[in-house]
Amino acid sequence: MDYYAANQDRMDYRNYQQIGCGIIGSGAIESAHRTVVQRRLKLSGQRWTKRGAQNMLNLRVTHMNGQWDKVVKLVKTEFKAAA
Repeated sequence: MDYYAANQDRMDYRNYQQIGCGIIGSGAIESAHRTVVQRRLKLSGQRWTKRGAQNMLNLRVTHMNGQWDKVVKLVKTEFKAAA
């Protein structure tokens, strides 16, 4: 009960639905965290710097958003410019 009393202002679900927030709750976020972050960064024996982890997450999000072709196009452009 203390949790609900302390967080009552965050539980205005009707208002969130009216303004188009979509999925309400932590389940979707937790699932995305498992799918995007943990599945790639928590493999056995891996160690990551903050920069390396952020770069990998950027690629994972791009892939999962169906925008991998943008990465391929950028890499091709950079290779042509370097040559």
